[in-house]
Parts: sequence; C-alpha cells; structure tokens
Amino acid sequence: MKKLLFISFFIIGCNSSNKNDSIVVEKKAIVVNSKSKNVLYEIDKEIISNPKSPNVYLKRALYYQNKRDFTSALEDINRALSITPDISFLKYHKAAILYELAVFNQDVSLIDESKIYLDNCIKEDSEIIPARLLRAKIFLFEKKTEQAMKLANQVLKIDKRIAEAYFIKGMIYHFLGNSDLASSSYQTAIEVDPNYFDAYIHMGMISENLGNDIAIDYYNSAIEINSSSIEAYRNKGLYYHFNENYLEARKAFKFIIRIDSNFEETYFNIGNTFLGEFNVLNNNSTLDSALFYYQKANSINSFYVQAIHNIGICYEIKKDLKRAKSFYKKAIEIDNNYIPSFKALNSLD
Repeated sequence: MKKLLFISFFIIGCNSSNKNDSIVVEKKAIVVNSKSKNVLYEIDKEIISNPKSPNVYLKRALYYQNKRDFTSALEDINRALSITPDISFLKYHKAAILYELAVFNQDVSLIDESKIYLDNCIKEDSEIIPARLLRAKIFLFEKKTEQAMKLANQVLKIDKRIAEAYFIKGMIYHFLGNSDLASSSYQTAIEVDPNYFDAYIHMGMISENLGNDIAIDYYNSAIEINSSSIEAYRNKGLYYHFNENYLEARKAFKFIIRIDSNFEETYFNIGNTFLGEFNVLNNNSTLDSALFYYQKANSINSFYVQAIHNIGICYEIKKDLKRAKSFYKKAIEIDNNYIPSFKALNSLD
C-alpha cells in the first residue's frame, strides 16, 4: 500500500501559493449554430444600413468576442475606434478583447498591450468602472496587490453595488492568505448579487481549506446557478474525494461526463476514487475500475503524465512489475522532471 502515497492528483484552485506567472485556459472550438448565424446576419444588415456608426461595429465585435473569434473582434473594434478614436468605452472593449486573446493564446505580450488601453481609459474617464475592474485583475495577476486594491476601492466609491469589485477584493485577500477578509468580501459580493457564481466557488474553496463542510453547500449553490459548470462539480468531487467519501465524489465527477464526455481529467479523478477505495477495501474489482478509468483518460490524452503514472501504480499493485516500470518510464519520457515516477522506479530497482 505504500505506493499509494505517489498517486498524482490534478487540482485547480485559488490560494496564495498558486503560480500566477502563467495563464491557463481550456481552448474550445468556435461553434456557430443557426441561431448565431441569424444574429450575425441581423448585425451585418445594421452595418450596411449605417456604416459610419461605431455602435454597430462594437456590436459585431462583442458578438465575435463571445464566440472567441478574437481576430474578427479586433478588426471590428478597430473599425469603431477609427470612426470615434476618443471614446474611452471603445478603448476599454479593445483592451478586454486583447486580454481574452492573451489568455486564449497564452501570450503575455497582449496583456501589456491591453494595459496601455486600460490606463488611457482610467486616465481619461474618472468614473469608468469596467476598465478599473479589468486593470485590477491584471494587477493581481502581476501580484501587485496594493494597486489592485486601490482600483477596486475606486470602483466602490463610484458605485457601492458593484459585486465584482467586492469579488476582486476577496481574491486579493485570498491571495494574501487572509481567509477572514476574503470570506467577508466574497460574502458581500453574494449579498449584492445572489447569483454571483464565482463568489460561491471561492467561498467553497476557502471553507474547504478551513476543513468546513459548508464548502459543499457553496458548491451546490454554484451548481444551482450554472448546472453546466465543470468547475463546480469538479471542486465538489475533489472535496468529497479528499474526505474519503469516494461514492459521492464519483457522483459529482460523473455529472461532468454528461457536460463534456471528452474531459480527460474527469476520468482520471474517477480512477483516483477507485484507487482510494482499494486502499481501504483491498478489493481487486475497485483496482480494475481504477485502471479502466486511467486508461480512458490516457486514451483521450496520450500525454497525460499523471494518468500514465497511476496506470503504473495499478500494475505494480497487481505485481506486474514489468508493465509498471514501462508506464513509469513512459511518464518520465513525456516529463523528465516527473518526480513520482522517478521515485517509483527507484523503489523497484
């Protein structure tokens, strides 16, 4: 059973120890259905009838931004700015598109460009709220918490009913490790906007870190707001898993399969629940189930190092040391800094 200590878990959370020097996002293909085509057709008709209006190009830019077609979105926001170059709100929208494109393409240089437009907006317009909120988020990304807090407070001086400003303050306190103030800010965001999904998720994470079962209530509230949220079900499942409630964990993870049947992490996490059960029950059927789900995760993503490593664990428990070694070596071939597989191999030599 000693090898179970090397089981690898993939967790996404938010705390003061997270690395904030990288941008991570799941890239999704742009899907345009017939309804979307009709919306675009109507916007195009507006542009043809009023080609000198910046508003119609902004409208189409926002449409493309929502569809993650950032190239087309930038083209249209630039058209709007060419007509009215001094409108702060248009500059904000260009900054927002650049920011989302930066996240989508993992390109920090685009964030630098976004910052230029945001700083101009804030300088030109003493009451523009969206630009201050986005700039505060970027300051937090850069670990510049004082500047981020200053902007969040500026927004609240303009309008005390901006839930996102309280949420950003919560993230700042969360990053700084002050759970009490973070919770207070997230709770205020929820009071201002009872449907603030992200605030429930973050309240759940704080409660989880404190070992408080109310975390499940927050995750369930988030699910009620957005029943197709992978994040809420994943956090709920991981909470149950780490509290050794493997059955409830699997239930949560299996909801994710309904949302996205190709999300490989879900199969990996289900495999972990079965391996956790094996550690308790020593039942070979649970070990076979764990192996099945790890292999499923690996079939979706052939470079899934954690799944490959855990396949090795299953074979090692089965006393098939030759196969176990082959999977540990495969994991190391993909990531030559993957310590769990190095340790596992060394223990077998």
